[in-house]
Amino acid sequence: MKPEFILFLTLYLLCLTTRTTYELLKKSGRANSKSKILFFVIFAAMCLLWICWFAMCPLDPWRLDLPDPLRWIAFGIFVVGWGLALGALFQLRGLENIDHLITSGLFSIIRHPMYAGFMLWIIGWSFYHCAAASFLVGLFGIGNVLYWRHLEDAALELRYGDRYREYRKGTWF
Repeated sequence: MKPEFILFLTLYLLCLTTRTTYELLKKSGRANSKSKILFFVIFAAMCLLWICWFAMCPLDPWRLDLPDPLRWIAFGIFVVGWGLALGALFQLRGLENIDHLITSGLFSIIRHPMYAGFMLWIIGWSFYHCAAASFLVGLFGIGNVLYWRHLEDAALELRYGDRYREYRKGTWF
C-alpha cells in the first residue's frame, strides 16, 4: 500500500471520529455549538475529511474492474451528490445554529440533502475510481453520516415537536 493512501485513510478516519465526537458532545450539552472556535475546528475537520476522501480513492490499492459506462454512471452519482450538498448549503446559508425549520426547496423533498449528498459522494467517487478499499472505508463514513442524521432528527423533533414529525412524514431521508 502506498504511504499516501495510508495517510489519507488515517486522516479521513480521524476527521470522522472528530465530527462524531463533536455531535455526541453537543447532544450531551458538553459542547457549545455557538462557539466560533469550535465551529472552525469542526469545519476544518470536515474540509480535511473531504480532501482526504477525494485524494484517497485514486490511490486505492484494491482496484475493481468496472466497465467505463458504470464508472461514468458513478461519476454522475458523485455530481448529483455534489449538487445536493451545495444546494443545501446555499439554501441553509449556514452550517450550524439554524434558527428555524427549513421545509422548502430541496428540504421539501429530502430532510437532509447535505447528508444524502455526502453519501452519494462516497459511493460515486469510490466507484468512479474503481476503489474497493476506499468504498469499504466509505461504508464506515456512510454509517457516521446516518448516525449524524439520527442525532439531528432527534434534536429537531425535540425542538419542533409535532411540526417536525409531520414534516418527516412528507419527506425522504
